[in-house]
Amino acid sequence: MIKRLIIALTAIAILGFGWYFQAIQPVTRAAMPIIDFEIKPGTGIDQIANDLSKAQLIRSRIAFKVTVIRLGIANKIQAGFFKLSPSMDASEMAQALTHAYARQFRITIPEGLRSEEINFLFDKAFSKVSGSKYSSTEFASLTRGKEGRLFPDTYDFAPEASASDVVKRMAIRFEEVTKEIPKDKLNEVIILASLLEREAATAEEMPSVAGVIEKRLKAGWPLQIDATVQYALGSATCKKIDCDWWKKDLTREDLRLNSSYNTYVHSGLPLAPISNPGKDAIAAAANPLVGSAWFYLHDLNGKIHYADTIEQHNQNICTYLKKDCP
Repeated sequence: MIKRLIIALTAIAILGFGWYFQAIQPVTRAAMPIIDFEIKPGTGIDQIANDLSKAQLIRSRIAFKVTVIRLGIANKIQAGFFKLSPSMDASEMAQALTHAYARQFRITIPEGLRSEEINFLFDKAFSKVSGSKYSSTEFASLTRGKEGRLFPDTYDFAPEASASDVVKRMAIRFEEVTKEIPKDKLNEVIILASLLEREAATAEEMPSVAGVIEKRLKAGWPLQIDATVQYALGSATCKKIDCDWWKKDLTREDLRLNSSYNTYVHSGLPLAPISNPGKDAIAAAANPLVGSAWFYLHDLNGKIHYADTIEQHNQNICTYLKKDCP
């Protein structure tokens, strides 16, 4: 009788072990996309197992709970977000749940935008995220007077990040990128870099365009940069962040606009940046490549053409823009 009982118990143990071994295997061995899985605060192990099963991340709820107990990590499972895959076995899954990560989303801010345009991009991005605390009004208030110092880059933010968090991150990144530039030169460099972002079509052009601007500044010539007029017009006419900030076709009346930013009316650099420049523009502004050219223009295909004299420049206008031909 005892022998039969031992045999029966052994058979049950073997079957149980066989079942458990199969039940803790990955749902699939194939490479599968990573899934974001959330455990909310206060969620018990039973509910976690149920949620994992519904997400088709485990084979068996019972086997998963046994695994958690076997590993002794029931009290180590955290609330938060986790990156899981159905190709993980139960042990890997349980261990993964002891290391939550802060859920984030990514946004890229292009170079050469003014603060309102950046505000619009963040407002649009955060509006798609649940739990967002972002305020476009707060961003506008915090960035007043900081044009040029909101560094364009790719950023990762938690969904609950505030406008203050965003501005701080951009300001810190700006400090990192510009730390090698002497403080007494920084403001002038950033203003020039902000012009380059709107004037140069490529990063390769920026040092030479900076050189032309540098020559004109030293000679006391007006810069006559359309982007400065566009910036002034946008500031005067746009009253919301989703505005067309850069008027494409400027009129003669526009070029006579009475604004401290208008480089057709006033000589020298504008008093402040007109955009938020990136690394290439800042590097070019800090190290202009001065050559023989005093003028430049982009043809209808976006290719740049330099000129050493006003006569050459006028000919380029006729040849490449098909305007003002004699």
